[in-house]
Amino acid sequence: MKREAPRHNCKFLASLMDDHMFKILIADDEPLARDSISILIEKVSNCKVVATAGNGKDAFERILIEEPDIVFMDIQMPYLTGTEVVEKVNATGPPFFIFVTAFEDQAIKAFELNAVDYLLKPFSDERFYRSLNKVKNYIKTHAVARDLTMTPKAAFPKKYKEQFTIKSSGKIQFVRTEEIIYFKSSGNYVELHTRSAKHLLRMKIGELEEQVDPSLFTRIHRSAIVRNIEIKELQTYFNGEYIAILRSGVELKVSRSYRLNLDSIIQ
Repeated sequence: MKREAPRHNCKFLASLMDDHMFKILIADDEPLARDSISILIEKVSNCKVVATAGNGKDAFERILIEEPDIVFMDIQMPYLTGTEVVEKVNATGPPFFIFVTAFEDQAIKAFELNAVDYLLKPFSDERFYRSLNKVKNYIKTHAVARDLTMTPKAAFPKKYKEQFTIKSSGKIQFVRTEEIIYFKSSGNYVELHTRSAKHLLRMKIGELEEQVDPSLFTRIHRSAIVRNIEIKELQTYFNGEYIAILRSGVELKVSRSYRLNLDSIIQ
């Protein structure tokens, strides 16, 4: 079932900045868990539960029908898991997801899917409202109409990775995208290079390219993506290729097939 773009208009977007009523969907296979979240939401004046679902299949279908702003999503559910629902929705704007689960080991996957928050059961009322306020503020920050002719898709630009989750040596590290100078392919992994460290992420570089902002990063080789402002100079090589000299002193080859990608940053 193909998901159509949410039918938000500029009047809707403007209202998010003041008194917008946030539409919320709750997906959990435990009735008690759904009821508990509903009761907490009833106490918030600008939030309304528009639907609940007891399994992943129903959750996906209700998301398409109700077009909620926020989804509280359990992970372990029949038919489709919570993470599978998020992947199936493939949203670039609303809804924004908060995963609610009793399992700690799903946190990495949740943040890879750009979840706004991760609520671990059992949680306190204070923790729940902190999470709810976080997603409401996130929506308000991203809901800015640029002009009256803006299309629904343009109203919520594609979300690019703000950080990458690295799991190694029994620990989990979060590397902010703004700290990364360049990416380099290494077999089934991608090396994330910052000024002070190198991290390995299990991902193909082509997949990673879709997750970083093309106005900030440029692919210069089948095995390399570089932050634009880190390129200090380009030196001619041979056969139409170049060598990119970064401000850190690192040298990366610019292949002929990716040379045109640099046109947008060469003024």
